[in-house]
Amino acid sequence: MKLLDDKLIQDTIRSIQTQYQFNFYEENPFSISAVITNATFSPNSSYHIHSLSLFQCGDYTKINQDSDNIYIVTSDVLELRGGKFKATLEYCNYSIPRYEIEQVLIGYDKLGRPIYEEQEVLVGEIPAILKYKDFSITSNEAVNLNEPIYEITVRDNDSAHSYFKLDESAYEDIEIYDKKYRIINVDYSKQGLIRIRLEKY
Repeated sequence: MKLLDDKLIQDTIRSIQTQYQFNFYEENPFSISAVITNATFSPNSSYHIHSLSLFQCGDYTKINQDSDNIYIVTSDVLELRGGKFKATLEYCNYSIPRYEIEQVLIGYDKLGRPIYEEQEVLVGEIPAILKYKDFSITSNEAVNLNEPIYEITVRDNDSAHSYFKLDESAYEDIEIYDKKYRIINVDYSKQGLIRIRLEKY
């Protein structure tokens, strides 16, 4: 016999849920009512999200609307579990600024006509989880070296494909904390997310 049936769980969530806005840097943001609870302790700040409304792996939100901290769904959300949708939210410890070229009004000529100039304008961000890993390189040398590798996880969307040039025949180098890295692997195995491995020059 189940101690808590689905209806009781759903009624409890409805009584304590809060509204959260998701994917607010994109063209089609959405809001759902949910309950966010603590997850098990881990190196990355993480939470569990419970909702009666469907959301997807790769969706991101703010737990506290007055904070700049963003969290992204990193687990699959396929079916109801115990009468609700449940997933893990992980803290996005890195943010990639997203710029677009726009015509910006810079003044007027002597006849009162507007003068425009093309400028890079900040239009949003790409929230990301950045993890640092050391990979040991085994060789015949007396000393084995550790090669620094970054793994960056982002939502699978047009902004990420454009920034990392993922749809082109050759990946471009990117900068993290003013250091240049090359893309050595792109993993699409988790639906909704892209995991990108970077190697320092």
